[in-house]
Amino acid sequence: MKIHEFGLKLRFSGGEADEHRLELYDGTNSFHGFAQALQIATHAYLNREVVSRATALKGATFYMKAPRHGSVLLDIIAVIEKYPATVAVAAPIFYDFIKYSFSKATGQLDVEPETPYVSRLSTDDEPFFDDLAETLEGSLQRGHRAIDEGIPKITLERPRSPLLEFDSETSAWVNTRHGNDQVEEMQGNVTRYNSITGNGRAYVNELARIVPFRSGEDFPSLKAGYLTWSLHGNATAVPHQLKLFATKIRSANGEVKRLILSDVTQLN
Repeated sequence: MKIHEFGLKLRFSGGEADEHRLELYDGTNSFHGFAQALQIATHAYLNREVVSRATALKGATFYMKAPRHGSVLLDIIAVIEKYPATVAVAAPIFYDFIKYSFSKATGQLDVEPETPYVSRLSTDDEPFFDDLAETLEGSLQRGHRAIDEGIPKITLERPRSPLLEFDSETSAWVNTRHGNDQVEEMQGNVTRYNSITGNGRAYVNELARIVPFRSGEDFPSLKAGYLTWSLHGNATAVPHQLKLFATKIRSANGEVKRLILSDVTQLN
């Protein structure tokens, strides 16, 4: 089987990084967080499965090369050895998958897929990327440790061009605000739904935008049919509206990132 190798770079810029150094604890925590996120995302790329443990990666291995100057620059090599025949493995697709996954996980929601494979995957099963983004948040929160402690910017790069930049705004997104379990009432219609995972997306009237959702532990299983009913309404002139009872998950700066559904009822 052909072995593929893809190079990546993690560049820390500004502050003490411009003196070619990082505070040891913060720097190693950041690198560890990005290493975890890369392994979780690569496992999802190869196996179409979202796992929460980086050590569950199958079919690939990541290596770290010796650090270089250039602010603080770390070279990473992804060696992909085993993958199913249904997965398209090529440099543009791999980099696009990592970029799109990390952008959704850090609130850079204007980033769109650049390759037909990732674009088709995001269209066919968009809740898959929402689930992956939620799983990546913990690792990327650790990855932002150096930014939280004074390094202005971290850049994830491919060999000759940047993929994504991370800064205080992306840090605010991955640092979820906890403590408010209040169920709120909203209205909207489902635009994507995976009946197996219970994850989906809905246009929420009060927010005037599409927001990912997942079914909470107390969501009545008999109400899942309402989500499917609303989804099918996308093909009609009048969307099938639902009343949504959900808890809002917010970023550190107050933006609504996703909804946890506790109940739904039909409106029309």
